[in-house]
Amino acid sequence: MASQKLVRCEIRRRGSSGPTSPRFIPLEIFGLWEYLMTTKHDFEVIEPRASLWLDMEDSPEAAYSETQYERVTEVSAFVYSGRDEMFTRACRYFRTDECERLKPIFLKHYGSQADKPQAHVRERAGIWLHRQPGTAPVS
Repeated sequence: MASQKLVRCEIRRRGSSGPTSPRFIPLEIFGLWEYLMTTKHDFEVIEPRASLWLDMEDSPEAAYSETQYERVTEVSAFVYSGRDEMFTRACRYFRTDECERLKPIFLKHYGSQADKPQAHVRERAGIWLHRQPGTAPVS
């Protein structure tokens, strides 16, 4: 069963009191992503929490109740890089119920041009596990 460490957070425009929007970001790039979102795009990043994303290949949801996870779809675009003369993988994670709405926005960044091959897209259903904050023992 494949897994990925993801940070789930909410974002909204800085100074706005409007609704937030969830994001799922690989843990390894979360710091850079958070920096860009706050300094370049003027968003605030609220309540980041790390956990695991598990693909649905082995039906992991059977081991958890519905309150213990969110359904999250991995969308991968295999995009040709003319500079490197090879395909590279761009991967994002979306709440499954929002995937069809958000996927075209993601793929627009990798639109086809006459001089490069069309991106290949793959989707994998999965779940993001809710974790309770741990308490460190007092010594």
